[in-house]
Amino acid sequence: MVSSTSSFDGTAAAPDLLGPDPSQRSKSAVSTADSESSFGTGLQRPVPDHPWPKIMVAVLVTTFALMLGWEMAMRNLGLAAGDLDDDRDYWVEERRRLDRSPADAVVIIGDSRILFGTELAKWKELTGRRPVQLALPATSSLPFLHDLADDERFKGLVVIGISEPSLFTDDYGRRVSVLKYLKDQSPSQRSGHYLYKEASRHLAFLDSNYKAFDLLKRLDWPVRPGVEPLEVWKISEAYDDRQLYLWNRVATDPKLNAHARYVWQQYWEGDPASQELIDSTIAKAKVDIDRIRARGGEVVWLRAPSAGPLLAAEHQRFPRATGWDRIVRETGSFGVNFEDYAQMRNLDIPEWSHLSQAGAQAYTDAYVRVLLDRVEWLKTRSKGWREEGKRRPGDG
Repeated sequence: MVSSTSSFDGTAAAPDLLGPDPSQRSKSAVSTADSESSFGTGLQRPVPDHPWPKIMVAVLVTTFALMLGWEMAMRNLGLAAGDLDDDRDYWVEERRRLDRSPADAVVIIGDSRILFGTELAKWKELTGRRPVQLALPATSSLPFLHDLADDERFKGLVVIGISEPSLFTDDYGRRVSVLKYLKDQSPSQRSGHYLYKEASRHLAFLDSNYKAFDLLKRLDWPVRPGVEPLEVWKISEAYDDRQLYLWNRVATDPKLNAHARYVWQQYWEGDPASQELIDSTIAKAKVDIDRIRARGGEVVWLRAPSAGPLLAAEHQRFPRATGWDRIVRETGSFGVNFEDYAQMRNLDIPEWSHLSQAGAQAYTDAYVRVLLDRVEWLKTRSKGWREEGKRRPGDG
């Protein structure tokens, strides 16, 4: 029995799947239909007869003109080619650099204050060794101290920069996931990172903080009652080796400066830290510090500068006697609190939380000189590092 739907019904008229006689079609349509029929698809996809080379040139010229216009607009907003951005891929790149560094490397961990407030070149100038920068904004240093304690090869100096709200907390912060990403980063993510990094050296509009949709969000839209801004739009500029500074426009643009101050105040308001929270923070830190010292390393604490209402809120929520003084004393460490040194006070802190670039240079010069004078571990090794640098310029 022959099915009524069978294509093998010899009495039914076969549809003309190949279309009209090839000799009746245009040249481009003929080549496409013939090519497809040669694969037995039976499909007809004729290519319209248009001046394709001219269209392609027009598309390329229009695309280039739009890119050029966007690039000029972004540079007019203060973005710059060579600002490399900073995300988890840059952090992973630096963490792997630590694995290739000498065992007595210098590592900086902590939050954004020490990240923006340290001039890596000044460190090398004074000590002979350039630190590996592993601090992360709005993230506790404790998981990264633990990571270094677990690294049996590491016997270096850990510089922990703190702001009390980032250290004395139950929430380790939104960027602690980089430790997992260090193991999970795929080859395509790694190659994509390097391509993006090289393109960012030449194109300002690639800045992730100024994508088109982000700019739309920042227009002066009506705000519903109870909805508050929770993030600063762009806070830093970044260069090789995760050398970050406070973005200059936050310091000079009144609107951006006021927005940053408003956001910080929301985060810093709150009740005083509980005794249990401070006790558990100190206990966790001490265990990992002892492990690093047991194999020849050293750990120091830095309390980077802050100012204005933020500093007042930090004093109220985390009194020095119960926070900073205890963690330095009970971990048996040396610490540099900016309030104890005249050369570190009254530096330029445009939005109360982060030093300006000029302030970061002055602060780094001041605190590294104090460490060289007071930390025997650094004093003895820096002599060798400087001699090594003279023999091999560019290393360190």
